[in-house]
Amino acid sequence: MLIDYFIHKPQSKVDQLSTEMDTLDELKRQHQQAFKYRLKRFTVSKAGLASAFTAGAGYHALKSNENSTGVISTVGKFTWLLRLL
Repeated sequence: MLIDYFIHKPQSKVDQLSTEMDTLDELKRQHQQAFKYRLKRFTVSKAGLASAFTAGAGYHALKSNENSTGVISTVGKFTWLLRLL
């Protein structure tokens, strides 16, 4: 009876807590892996490509040296591509 009380019951609690911690660690690892996967998917998705293209077109429009083209006409040239995405 004393052996059961002092040895077996605490060991079962330790085993249970160890299992719970292993489960939490695995869930945390899977969550991080899923987050990285979603981040990679977003960067190559249409929304990611469209936002990258918009930023690039805006940057190109601001850096244009010609006064006749201007920002709006430069962005206007690429709106068909943005609609395609």
